[in-house]
Amino acid sequence: MKLPKKKTPQPASTEPETTAQAAQWTNGGLLGARGVTIAIAAALVCGPAALAMTVLSGGGSSEAAPQVVSSEQVSPLQQSAGSFAAGFVGAWLAADRDNSSALDAYTTANIELPKTGFQYRDLVVASSTTTRDGLAQVVVAANVKDDTIDADKGDQWPRRYFQVTVTDGGNKLSAVGLPAPVAGPRHTTDGSSLGYGETIATNSAAGKAVNAFLAAYLTGQGDTEPYTAPSKSIPPIDPAPYTSLSISTLTATTAPSEHPTDGATVNVYATVTASNSVGQQVTATYPITLRARADRWEVSGLGTAPTLSNSDAATPAPSATPAPTEGN
Repeated sequence: MKLPKKKTPQPASTEPETTAQAAQWTNGGLLGARGVTIAIAAALVCGPAALAMTVLSGGGSSEAAPQVVSSEQVSPLQQSAGSFAAGFVGAWLAADRDNSSALDAYTTANIELPKTGFQYRDLVVASSTTTRDGLAQVVVAANVKDDTIDADKGDQWPRRYFQVTVTDGGNKLSAVGLPAPVAGPRHTTDGSSLGYGETIATNSAAGKAVNAFLAAYLTGQGDTEPYTAPSKSIPPIDPAPYTSLSISTLTATTAPSEHPTDGATVNVYATVTASNSVGQQVTATYPITLRARADRWEVSGLGTAPTLSNSDAATPAPSATPAPTEGN
């Protein structure tokens, strides 16, 4: 039995910005109600390998999470189902006996509400897929505070995942049932075996091309254009986030020639350490495609998927088409 609810407004948060509050979400025009400022950035993709990030920070937090943007087409339902499902999960987590008006905007189900709702933060859409019946299955992730965990013995904000089924019957989104807690994706530190079996010297023709390009791309040392294929546009990061870089390892699928024939291609994999002016540094890896022209190597692809050991791309033919690049 759903207990009576007092429709009392929520007081403004007095906790520090770093502490997540049990934010209230509503559907449609109710999104701005009760003084809660909410930012939604939905960039959903179709398929199990794709991820999307939609920020719904608890307690009116202004923090924003990065978006994952995909060039794959998604249905109109998927585009809107993510923010709808995330709002539903936020309202469902935060609802309590005294205030559940946000939840009422999503469901009329008779729910026994807790005395105190859950606090959450970093609420995002993890995935969205479409079923054969035309329903959107959305998985929403959030760090939900667990007061049963001793702060001295474990993380009080474990990552939780919730699945919501959404339909757009009559051009109006609605939920099928309630959010359901589900197991999150499994992670492993054992990566797939890469297909770059040849070590390249950084002072080789290919090594110099990679180093010069990445220096321009990451540190603003010159322009990237002189080191890219004529038909490719790979602009540098602006403003440049780093002031220096060094290549620690450089490998390739096949040994690149010092005097390559025009049209020859090779996939390389660079591990670099980049530093800024205050000594902060990161180590990153870049899959790069090189293409030969006029007796030199030029970058024709950046940020493409790495070549795995069982991939046919591990031994590219000289006439292979250059991989897609940024800016195309």
